[in-house]
Amino acid sequence: MAAYELFVARRYLGSRRKPGFISLVTYMAVGGVVLGVAALVIVLSVTNGFSGEVENRLVGMNAHVLVRRLDGDPITDWRALQQQLAQHPGVVATAPVIDSKVVIASKPDLRMDGIVLWGVDPANFGQVSDLPRHLAGAAGGGIALGTQPGQRYPGIILGQQLANRLRVGPGSEVLLVTLRNLDLQGAVADMAFSPRTWTFLVTDTFESGMYQYDDNIAFVGLADAQRVLGLGDGVSDLHLRVDGIYRAAAIRAELESELGFPYSVRDWGQLFPEFFHWIDLEKKAIFLALSLIILVASFNIMSILSMSVTIKTAEIGILRAMGSTSASVARIFTLQGLAIGVGGTIVGCLVGLAVCLAQQHFHLISIPGEVYLINSLPVDMRLLDFVLVSGVSLLICLVTSIYPSRRAAALLPVDAIRYIS
Repeated sequence: MAAYELFVARRYLGSRRKPGFISLVTYMAVGGVVLGVAALVIVLSVTNGFSGEVENRLVGMNAHVLVRRLDGDPITDWRALQQQLAQHPGVVATAPVIDSKVVIASKPDLRMDGIVLWGVDPANFGQVSDLPRHLAGAAGGGIALGTQPGQRYPGIILGQQLANRLRVGPGSEVLLVTLRNLDLQGAVADMAFSPRTWTFLVTDTFESGMYQYDDNIAFVGLADAQRVLGLGDGVSDLHLRVDGIYRAAAIRAELESELGFPYSVRDWGQLFPEFFHWIDLEKKAIFLALSLIILVASFNIMSILSMSVTIKTAEIGILRAMGSTSASVARIFTLQGLAIGVGGTIVGCLVGLAVCLAQQHFHLISIPGEVYLINSLPVDMRLLDFVLVSGVSLLICLVTSIYPSRRAAALLPVDAIRYIS
């Protein structure tokens, strides 16, 4: 019976009357489904591409997993802790880091700003961060920190936006000012408020494409940061890189249980929760908005099937008189709607796939590289998106086929045959 219903449904999709009006509208409905599915696939893939680019730049410059003390005090036994963390399964690299807020000023005009200072070990920080990829290369390669031969002052690397605002570049001298470890009460009582300044030489700049890094962060050597901030041999954080950023949450939970008090362990998702929540919310909103295209196409399917029921009333009566049940008639028209939905969904997925592949390989749509630091529209196709879009498309087409199918099934043989002339 299923083969018979499928055969009749296929024949009903093509009309021999009135120059194929039903067939023309059928093709239009299929085109609507194709357009909706293709648009969803393409836009979701582009959204994935942009979020992936931002994720790589945001997380790449920072830690996959970060370990620090709960009370914010320096970690004094960081070498033993670093060795312990390096042996944990899934951890591929570790690096000590110092971060603190300081004031930076350019010489000689003393343009000042508050920044976040990172003290890092040039020998291993590149194993946990993408900083080397974003350096301008003024120092000739590598992370040029510390006091190099021939240099009077230790090196500092500035974000490009920060350097532009201070009007400095490689070879310029800057001052770092910190109030850390300063006896403010005594200074005020003595009327002698004089924080100590430290001179550094700008050896390089970096541009990650993330404003919060490029405009607010400077890097110095680990020993120089300890000296400026008066930390002795302590560090504030240990940065970890794991063997997959999406495993960071699981590894963070394991380390949190292993280390316990007094350490705090956070993964990259906890470091930037609002940002990634916003990206996820945006993707859902886009999905819902573009699903309206498929919904509009599905109303065309309902109209087609309703017209088909009206035009083929006599044929329905003959089918019922020959022994077809009302359920069988309903399935015939439901199969018509599903056939339109399946055809449109498959073609839409193929069109979306073709457009995304063409963009990946031929960069059909370019964007200003000086603004976004990428030269073409990024695309990241995910199987789950294709499955979800296909499922939603087929579900909408199926639901809109129910009303005309029930209407056809409700026709009585005597009433239907009455229209035969």
